[in-house]
Amino acid sequence: MKLKAFLFFIVFFHCGTNTHIPVFSIYNLFSVGSTSIVDIKPIEVQTSDNKIRIEFDIYYYVTNKEDEFIGYNLYINTSSISPQFAQAGIGISPYLPNGIEPTFFHTKEEASTLSKDLKQKRIPNLKPAPSEIPFYICERYYFRLKAVLRNGIQSLPSPEISSCAVPKDFLCPVESPCYGFSY
Repeated sequence: MKLKAFLFFIVFFHCGTNTHIPVFSIYNLFSVGSTSIVDIKPIEVQTSDNKIRIEFDIYYYVTNKEDEFIGYNLYINTSSISPQFAQAGIGISPYLPNGIEPTFFHTKEEASTLSKDLKQKRIPNLKPAPSEIPFYICERYYFRLKAVLRNGIQSLPSPEISSCAVPKDFLCPVESPCYGFSY
C-alpha cells in the first residue's frame, strides 16, 4: 500500500514540474536578423561541347552580428513561395553544394554594408551535386536567404527576388515566364 501511495505521489506531484515555462523563449526563435539579396544576374557559360548554359551570380551583404552566426542558407525555387511556407520549409529546401549547412559560410566579423564588402557567389545549378539539375533557359527562378546560427536556429526568410535564365540577345517565347526579359 505504501508503494502505491509513493508512486501516486511521484506521478501526480512531481511529473510535469515547471512545464508552463518553455525551454527557451519563443522570442529567441526569430530574433535572428535576416539579410537581403541585393541583386541576381544570369551569367552565360559556354560548355565544353559549345552549348550555352546559364548560371546565376548572387550579390548580398553579411549583416548578422549574432555570436552563434555561421552563415546563410540559399533557397531557390521555380515558383514564388510565401514567407510562411519558406519559414516552415514547405516545398523548398536549402541549396547545399557541400552537403552541409549553411550554403555560404560567414562569421559575425564579416558584417558590413560597405560597397567594397558586397559578396558575390556563383550558383551553377538549380540543384547541386550529386543530382545536378541545371537552370533551364527562359525559366524564372526565385531566390531567398536565411541566416543560420550554430545551434540550428534560422532567421525569417529574406524578401524574395527573382530573375530569368536568359542568355544575352535571346528572346524567349511568348508563352514562357521570361517573355520580354532582357539584361
